[in-house]
Amino acid sequence: MKQIRDVIVIGSGMIGSAIALAVSRAGTKRVTLIDKGPLVSGMTRRSPGLAHPFQAHPLLCELANSSFEFYNRWAMQLGGKNPFVTTGAAAVDFPNAEASAQFALWKEHVQNASGIAPNALQTLYPDISKQFRAAMFTPHAGYADAVLTAQAFVNAAKERGLDVQTGTQVKQIAVQGRQILGVKTTTGDIEAPDVIVAAGGWSERLLAALGVVLPLRLQRAVIAFYEQPPSVTNDLPMLIDASGAHFVRPHPYRMSAAGWISTDANFQNVDALDEYVLPNEYARVQNFLTACLPEFANTRPKRAHTVLYETCADGLPALGRVGNFDGLYIAAGFGASAFAVAPAVGESVMQMLVDGDATRDISSFHPQRVTLNPNPSATERGA
Repeated sequence: MKQIRDVIVIGSGMIGSAIALAVSRAGTKRVTLIDKGPLVSGMTRRSPGLAHPFQAHPLLCELANSSFEFYNRWAMQLGGKNPFVTTGAAAVDFPNAEASAQFALWKEHVQNASGIAPNALQTLYPDISKQFRAAMFTPHAGYADAVLTAQAFVNAAKERGLDVQTGTQVKQIAVQGRQILGVKTTTGDIEAPDVIVAAGGWSERLLAALGVVLPLRLQRAVIAFYEQPPSVTNDLPMLIDASGAHFVRPHPYRMSAAGWISTDANFQNVDALDEYVLPNEYARVQNFLTACLPEFANTRPKRAHTVLYETCADGLPALGRVGNFDGLYIAAGFGASAFAVAPAVGESVMQMLVDGDATRDISSFHPQRVTLNPNPSATERGA
């Protein structure tokens, strides 16, 4: 039997689950969330769950500022036990780097952040090195288990009527002329006038069938987990290098998580993630960890995993309507920022669906800046 809904969200990762929650809570739409695998089975399962405002673009900073307030009010927003751990975050600039432009951006766009001398940072956190050229600190940062967070979003949305269909692959987005009609899946057809593609690195192929070319680049990252040395007895903040390529954060059970994102964006297939962590990748993570926290110099990772982060060709996400179609939206390409901005992204998409436009200006991420015009013949598919 054909199902009829108001909104279909494709992808149950951080972005898709946040959109499903926000739209379900609006109370005016019948929402279905679809994932080809189990719930939260994509790259969100590998995310380190970082929520901090030291992002690469002013709009990402704004979305992260807003999302931290959501996470910080977990009990009010989602109920149950709060897994979000507030740590604060310091963005650090090493002597051989140059981050003055990035620090100027953060000074203007990051709430409750201020420059701090390396000596003063070490006074607050004695285990941190003072061998930085500059640092900026905000108390408004933290982390959580990304899988548990996305699942909490979905569970809260189900209380508002969200329909979840896992193990369901979208074969085709159905369209007639300019109007979106719904989706054709491996378990049947679902009619809906609005479809949001929030499938991370898989979004590109879903849109390609419509003739919409969304060039995504995939960057490989490594996340390693270390046991804290006995000599580290103090609380630690999240530490991020100014380029955004490295991080260190606390982890439960006296562990620390550290990671590195490659600048190489030549990976073509999101399904072909190589699980093997190369020695030079371990070295990059270890070097940053030791530079920030010298007591970790002799530690070795207990475990590690890899992840692929997707962004658009310009390094930024695509968020908004696809202008060539009525009822087609994209929320993809958030890469390593997805956890930090997800609640605010969900709110913005909800406003577009319910009110006609987002309250904040999200035009910087408009999909038309990176998508190519669809092939008119492709728009008849699914009619």
